[in-house]
Amino acid sequence: MRNKLVLTGLAAALTVSVVSALSTSEANQTLEVEKSAPETVREQDASIEASDEADASEEAQDADAVKVGDSQPKGAVSDKPAIAKIHAYEKSGRPAATLYVRNIPVVTFLGTEKSAETEKVATTKSETAQPEANQQDPVWRATTVAAKINQLDRDGVDANNIKVIWDKERESYVIKTSDAHILEMSELTILPKTTKDMGDDALKITNLLRRQMGTTVALKDIPGRPKPPAPAVAATSVRYQVNGEASWYGPGFHGNYTANGEVYNQYALTAAHKTLPFGTRVRVTNLYNGRSVVVRINDRGPFIPGRIIDLSQGAAQLIGVTSSGVAPVQMDILQ
Repeated sequence: MRNKLVLTGLAAALTVSVVSALSTSEANQTLEVEKSAPETVREQDASIEASDEADASEEAQDADAVKVGDSQPKGAVSDKPAIAKIHAYEKSGRPAATLYVRNIPVVTFLGTEKSAETEKVATTKSETAQPEANQQDPVWRATTVAAKINQLDRDGVDANNIKVIWDKERESYVIKTSDAHILEMSELTILPKTTKDMGDDALKITNLLRRQMGTTVALKDIPGRPKPPAPAVAATSVRYQVNGEASWYGPGFHGNYTANGEVYNQYALTAAHKTLPFGTRVRVTNLYNGRSVVVRINDRGPFIPGRIIDLSQGAAQLIGVTSSGVAPVQMDILQ
């Protein structure tokens, strides 16, 4: 009987020991789980934060892509190669840039020469006309037009819609589509092999552009093109003729004395010449537009090679030279 009680006691002790061990093991596992749970949560939180940052970065990139795309019309092909390119160089001592469309020269942009002695117009305006000076730069102008042409090509423009008109308000030829202005002709915007006639240059440039943009239908004339002025009847006969470039001067010299001792009036029809006797009357014709003016020589200049006469502001305005600064002219020395 005693032995049975001893065995029963040992069994109970073993049972308590096993239960205690199991409880301790489970408790330790529970503690380990509880201990590792915050770390797991932190790792999950970090993963979520990283994912959120990645999503935010992707959204920002998408937003930037939209901003870049916003500058292009819908349906534009951004990776389409440019068809208009520019070649910058010097032409007769002045900066120039020719715009090529599919490797064919279409239009040339000329710059004005810079000289402290003879560039009388720019002397008094150089400090206040920086934006205007940039717009006179031939590379800047060529780049602007090239960008328009490349965009039209990306948009799939119908080349038949490229036209040239005579703008009465601006008194100039404008090449355009029904929706976009492409370029405006001037004494400094010419055909690479110029015809010396602004209207003919404008028509040829337009047809070159139309052909390079995809149509073989050439325009025959310019709507509203003004008729060339009737040749002026000279009061006296012409002694001889000289061709070259004319420039003009006025601001900064008005009220000063000329080489012959007169008080300079920039609005009078006078001019400076290097050698002609004072008082000589000269008819000056702008070869781009056919306009003429008769001036009297009362000053000396210009002294830049290629320039043959320096007109007063009043004379330059009459024949359309003030906007470009220089222009090719025919000079008739009268009796």
